[in-house]
Amino acid sequence: MNRVGNFLRLVRIAVVLSKDIWVLRRYDPASGDPAAPDRFARNLLALGPVFVKLGQILSTRPDILPESYIARLAELQEHAPEVDFATVRRIIEDELAAPLQTAFASFEDKPVAAASLAQVHKASLADGTVVAAKVQRPGLEPLFRRDLDALDLGLRIARLVVPRRLRRTNLPALLSEFQRYSLAELDFRAEAAVMDRFRENLAGQHGVRIPRTYPGHTTARVLTMDWVEGMRLAKAVATLPEQTRSALVKALVSMLLKMFVSDGLFHADLHPGNIVFHADGSFTLLDFGMYGELDAAQRDRFVLYWMAVAQRQTRRAYHHFSVQTEALAGADHRLFRQRFEELAAAFYSTPSREASLARTYLAMMRAGYGAGFVFPASLMIHAKALTTAEALLFVLAPEARFDDLSRPAIARELTARLAESDPLGRITQMLPEFLLTGTLPPAEAIDDIWDRTATQKMVRGMLEAVVPGGESIGRSTLSMLLRRFALPHLGKETDAILAETWVAYDLLDRDLPLESNTGAIITTHLAVLTLALHRTLLAKGRSEAESHELIHAIGWDIYNRMADPPFEFARTITADPVKRLRIATDVFRRFPFGPPGYGWRDVEAGAGVVAFDCTRCPVAEFFAGHESAVLCTATWCALDYPVAEKWGGRLVRPKTIAGGHDHCDFRWHAGPGLDEDERTTAGENATGR
Repeated sequence: MNRVGNFLRLVRIAVVLSKDIWVLRRYDPASGDPAAPDRFARNLLALGPVFVKLGQILSTRPDILPESYIARLAELQEHAPEVDFATVRRIIEDELAAPLQTAFASFEDKPVAAASLAQVHKASLADGTVVAAKVQRPGLEPLFRRDLDALDLGLRIARLVVPRRLRRTNLPALLSEFQRYSLAELDFRAEAAVMDRFRENLAGQHGVRIPRTYPGHTTARVLTMDWVEGMRLAKAVATLPEQTRSALVKALVSMLLKMFVSDGLFHADLHPGNIVFHADGSFTLLDFGMYGELDAAQRDRFVLYWMAVAQRQTRRAYHHFSVQTEALAGADHRLFRQRFEELAAAFYSTPSREASLARTYLAMMRAGYGAGFVFPASLMIHAKALTTAEALLFVLAPEARFDDLSRPAIARELTARLAESDPLGRITQMLPEFLLTGTLPPAEAIDDIWDRTATQKMVRGMLEAVVPGGESIGRSTLSMLLRRFALPHLGKETDAILAETWVAYDLLDRDLPLESNTGAIITTHLAVLTLALHRTLLAKGRSEAESHELIHAIGWDIYNRMADPPFEFARTITADPVKRLRIATDVFRRFPFGPPGYGWRDVEAGAGVVAFDCTRCPVAEFFAGHESAVLCTATWCALDYPVAEKWGGRLVRPKTIAGGHDHCDFRWHAGPGLDEDERTTAGENATGR
């Protein structure tokens, strides 16, 4: 009899949705019936709560429905008739095993919201705490099981009738996930547990609130949580001051990246109705019935994809994006890649207020589906949830770009993941295979546990194998590095010039006093190497100007790489250009140019300028002591100007110790670089001419 009931219910579902299914199979966004998505949503509402929930899940699946349907289902709001208060009282008393007046100090009989699954009443506990009591409608479980069984029957029939199309849409996995999710949603204790997980995960996020749940007043059919007062999104935008809104945007971005990247547990339906804003700049998340999870491997891929997008590395982004898909028979890899690159190019060229990283991410999934690739259901929900959440940011900050806002969080997350993953250990397993075979081993070929001591001995043995007898590993390594940077500039003469340079270096080093800290020791010995190379070049017939130019070019190849980590660190911390310059220069002032070897003092120079003086420079003192001050200003000092431009600013340096002054003055302006006349004037001032 149950099978007959399932079949009859399936027939009813088919009758109600038959026209929608027929239209969908032939739907053309350009010329299709504009009322079709709305009609489909109304029919789902008419079929009851199971299909309302199914509509919400389908709104996350652009591989199954056209975009216009997705947009309409995302707006699907449940408005159901109120359950009479006598029934509500009976449910509460049955669930809590106590009279209503005992369980709650007060309980409003008029619900504040009524949906197809439950309705919410305002109440208070014995200690005066104001709470929201979510009470499940009666008779839902048999209703859910009936409809889920009918859908399962329909799926079995579809396997026989349209097996290929079924595999292409990944519909069986969707319905399996939907069944698990729907039955779990009928137990409010599961939702309370999810809320507790979110509260724990987001505990360190400033300004983020998750309502507390009250276990003594929560059962399978009653969920009691904090009552939340506040503003909806439109009012928050209209009334909150700009500074508060700016703080809100930062807090939202931090929270979203924590959910979508760090934790993998994310709110899957963060539309404006599920978030409440407060006057102090904090906000509260509501309704955790829809959530999603990514495993560690999926989160790693997402971080790498997002990092590649932020750096405009389209091929790299495509790799991490496509590797998570399943290619069906006849899948077109070339078409997928072409559409991916087109979408990436369109995103980069779109003005800030129109650019959406999340919508582009979702569009790339649609492109993959169109080319014959299937994505895991968890990733589809992740993409749709990210799109919904990003829309909040566009309302609060219309000019913002999510990729720019998220870059610091992505950088922090990548750093944390690398620290956890023992990257050096992985490199020692991957590099030999790559060098010998030209290919990297797959992830399953990388061991998580191995003998680290044996690896260290192996690496040292390899270094000793290429180091000439009697020479230190450090000197040999430095020689190889110097040769690498010098070769493009010195050509065939490189080995001969460097051999003589090291002879000159050893002579100069004998009289060099040892500095008091590591950074100064390194820099002064590099100054010795600079002078040794200069004298060798002069001895080889190069003019002084030619020598300066060559040493500056070699030095910039090295210094250019040194300048990246401080500025990337600064970009991780802040988007403010002045703060970035302050942080990046502070890093250099700590290492390698740190005290006590170097002396520094901060100087006030007005808004938009990071200003300080170097009161002691052992490098300048070394060059001056060897009558080579011009070499210092033409090479070492001159490297700071392109660094400033690399960091998005410009540097003014009227005075240098090497030029005969008692200090070097650094004025880092957060603006465009110096033009040629300004740089020439600055150079003449610095050298005392």
